[in-house]
Amino acid sequence: MKIIVYTFFLLGWIFCSAQNDKPQVIYKYQKDTLFLNETNQPIIKKSFNLKLDSPLFSSLRFENDTLVLYKLRFSHLFGKLKISQKHQLFSLLNSRNNVDTTKVMIIHYQDSLKPINEFAKKTGIAYNKDSTTHRHVMSHKTFVVKHKDCVRKLSKRNKSNVYHYFKVNNGHPLEFKKAKWYEDYYGLIDKLFRDSYSRFFTIVIHPDGSFYCKNYNDNNGKIFKDLIKGKRWKLHKKEFEENLNSLNSKV
Repeated sequence: MKIIVYTFFLLGWIFCSAQNDKPQVIYKYQKDTLFLNETNQPIIKKSFNLKLDSPLFSSLRFENDTLVLYKLRFSHLFGKLKISQKHQLFSLLNSRNNVDTTKVMIIHYQDSLKPINEFAKKTGIAYNKDSTTHRHVMSHKTFVVKHKDCVRKLSKRNKSNVYHYFKVNNGHPLEFKKAKWYEDYYGLIDKLFRDSYSRFFTIVIHPDGSFYCKNYNDNNGKIFKDLIKGKRWKLHKKEFEENLNSLNSKV
């Protein structure tokens, strides 16, 4: 009887060991992929790529454990404020920042201003501890010089005024060596011209409420150069609308 019991437990132990020695199988599930157009509506991949191939659009990519999402956004945009929006914005800009809304306004927008002591000591490339990655850093002196150069170059013909706006100030002075920064009170500029996807950094606003927006890294510099000189606004706007309508008719 003892031999039978011992044999039974031995066989059980061998069976469990054999099961544990089997290679572990990891099942990898394919993630769903979703494509969204510029108004956050789902579209097919072919239509997405058709728009992305045009200079009107760039894209954003998001990913989590189950989904990969591709989102179209305008690389630049022409539009016109509603009468109520124009009145609210122009009144606020004039009363809070003494902005001359009778001239073309060029707004450079940044999410936040950091304190002077958080800038790098020198402009250049900073490497991490193991030297495998790097980032480009800017000194406060370079930051101020670029600011002044921007204002000088864009307003030298006196057809427009240039303003540098921010959403959050983390401790930077509003004026430093004649360079000025302006607060976006109530986040109104951010709400009208930017969202979590279309984060335009340069905004050109005409006194009639017509506007043009562009992103930093998208290839639309020639259009911007024309517009700040007061040239070809109607032509570029017409081309933008025609190209957009043509793309929409094909998807």
